[in-house]
Amino acid sequence: MDQQQQKTEEMIDGLVRPERMAHTIGRTPKYIQDEIAGLVEGEQIPGSFGDLIKRSVEMTEEHKEFAGTNVV
Repeated sequence: MDQQQQKTEEMIDGLVRPERMAHTIGRTPKYIQDEIAGLVEGEQIPGSFGDLIKRSVEMTEEHKEFAGTNVV
């Protein structure tokens, strides 16, 4: 595997992490977060993009209780 292909695979691996997606979703306005959550609220195929988004949205919901605190 050449260096370019390895960098591409590392970048893709980073993008499919729910923590990274949750961070991105958490930075969007509330109405967009609600829209995204509505799109994936039903059952999702495990391992699909919808599943990744759903897990990411759930992570943002869990962290809302820390909003306005000094918890990092």
